[in-house]
Amino acid sequence: MIKIDFSYLEILSDDDEDFKTEFIETFKDTYISLIAKMKDELASSDFNNLSKSAHQLKPSAKMIQLPCAETLADLQHNPANASPELIDQINEECEEALKQLQDWAASH
Repeated sequence: MIKIDFSYLEILSDDDEDFKTEFIETFKDTYISLIAKMKDELASSDFNNLSKSAHQLKPSAKMIQLPCAETLADLQHNPANASPELIDQINEECEEALKQLQDWAASH
């Protein structure tokens, strides 16, 4: 199980519920669309765009200090290292992060 570091989000949100809701929805929409895109790009060996998709997802992962941020940085620079299993792993981390983010927002 991953553990999100909420310290940066705590500072950014300043207990603003609208900010928390917007951040969570943006994170959810972003990772869902980019994971799907990365799967398609891998299936078609479109490594140039896979690199761009990894780059787009990386800031969100870094903001909450997900371990997959390192994986995304690697895929940005070495997209040929991608595999369906690796993309699934990133997806699983993002799904777990979403649950933790929702719990965090509900409890604060």
